[in-house]
This record gives sequence, C-alpha cells and structure tokens, in this order.
Amino acid sequence: VRWMMYWIIFALFMATETFTDLLISWFPFYYEVKMAFVIWLLSPYTRGASVLYRRFLHPALAQKEK
Repeated sequence: VRWMMYWIIFALFMATETFTDLLISWFPFYYEVKMAFVIWLLSPYTRGASVLYRRFLHPALAQKEK
C-alpha cells in the first residue's frame, strides 16, 4: 500500500511538473528543491507520499466515489 501511495503521488507530481517546469525552472535552487521533495516523498522516515495521499488525495477520491 505504501508503494501504491508513492507511485500515485509521484505520477501526479510528474504530470504537473511537465507544465510547471517550463514556468518556474528559472528560480534559484529549483532543481535542488525538486530533488529534496522527491526524497521526502520516498523516505521511510518522513512518509511524505503517505501524508499527501491521506491528507489530500484520498478525501478527494472518496468524495468522487459516490
């Protein structure tokens, strides 16, 4: 389940990054922040993907399920 949450959040991140990368890639340390975000998502200590999935994505999907 943990990996499912990670891959769903990562896929959403990659989909949005396709468009936002062109607009905000000129910010200083953009690529470093992006890399730190992916590490935060993947880390078993922070469980970032689980936090984002349970706090934002699961409630949104649960509303649409009906």
